Amino acid sequence: MDAIEPVKKAKAKSATVATVSLRVKRDTKRRVLAELAKVNKKDFGKAVRTDALISLALSLLNDQHIKVLRDGSMTNADRLELRYRDYVKKNGATSKDEFLGRILSENGAVNGSDAPRFGTAYGSD
Repeated sequence: MDAIEPVKKAKAKSATVATVSLRVKRDTKRRVLAELAKVNKKDFGKAVRTDALISLALSLLNDQHIKVLRDGSMTNADRLELRYRDYVKKNGATSKDEFLGRILSENGAVNGSDAPRFGTAYGSD
């Protein structure tokens, strides 16, 4: 009988690839490819690659653009948390409940007669 020889697995060669994939929405991909097609409508020269187009676009970003992107990614809960932290820095330790109460009273959402009374029996004043 022949001895069974173990099968040697071929090791994958780790090629140094200079490109990587990047996930974007379909609409974004269409816009990039449309702009790339406009750039490449020329009679001479090599084709401009997507990487060159995106690199140039990124270099044109300024601080105002970054602020717009950051603000756009924040939820209302995030904005509330930032306001709460700023309030605590200015006014010292305060519970979030007290802070929310102050915001509501400042905006006129709760006044003295509308405020719910806890600890009282129903129907009695």
